[in-house]
Amino acid sequence: MSTRRGENNRTRPQKHKNHTAFRNDLHDKTPKIKMLNSLHVSEVCEHCRGVIEWKIKYKKYKPLSQPKTCIKCGNRCVKKAYHVMCRDCALKLKVCAKCNKSPEDGGIVPPQPSPREQMQMDAEMQHMVKRLTERKRRTFLRFLKKGKKNAKSDDKQEDDQTEDEPGNSGGNTTKNNPDTVPHTREELLEKIQSLKLSEEDDEFSGSDFDDDEFDDSDSQSNCSLE
Repeated sequence: MSTRRGENNRTRPQKHKNHTAFRNDLHDKTPKIKMLNSLHVSEVCEHCRGVIEWKIKYKKYKPLSQPKTCIKCGNRCVKKAYHVMCRDCALKLKVCAKCNKSPEDGGIVPPQPSPREQMQMDAEMQHMVKRLTERKRRTFLRFLKKGKKNAKSDDKQEDDQTEDEPGNSGGNTTKNNPDTVPHTREELLEKIQSLKLSEEDDEFSGSDFDDDEFDDSDSQSNCSLE
């Protein structure tokens, strides 16, 4: 880039491009990197979540060696790196645990449920599914198996665009992120409620049809008697 005053924009593309996208576990198979890749980033806003996930993706994440002090309650109970307050204080104040700000859209990433809460939610979900009819149950199972599109797959495709460019022949990439991810609990509950409503509508319309059919049969019987 030119260093002349006023010329701050570069017209040519970058000189060096990677043939394959960066993978943090390509040559590192330690339990630490496996734990970081499976880490669930929560109690933060969407911006801070992207920052922490970027640090994990490019091996810049440094976990804590001992708990930190929470800036709200003063207890040494902050166990997640880059967080400045504990989980309880962040959920109570409805602010980001990293930047200590309340997002305008209220988009705080919810925390992962505990094993006991997960078992309770699974039992409740199974009970609600059992109350559906066979046709609705099969519809819900297909919805659960299909999943939803992964937003990270779009970022992955942007990282792998260098393969399609001229001069970058060779080099195969492997997908770190699947194309689909499981649905959240809220989405599954919403789907069950919609199936219940559609089932009630079907029963209501079916009862009306039966009444009309019964009336038609009565009228035909009366005509035959006359």
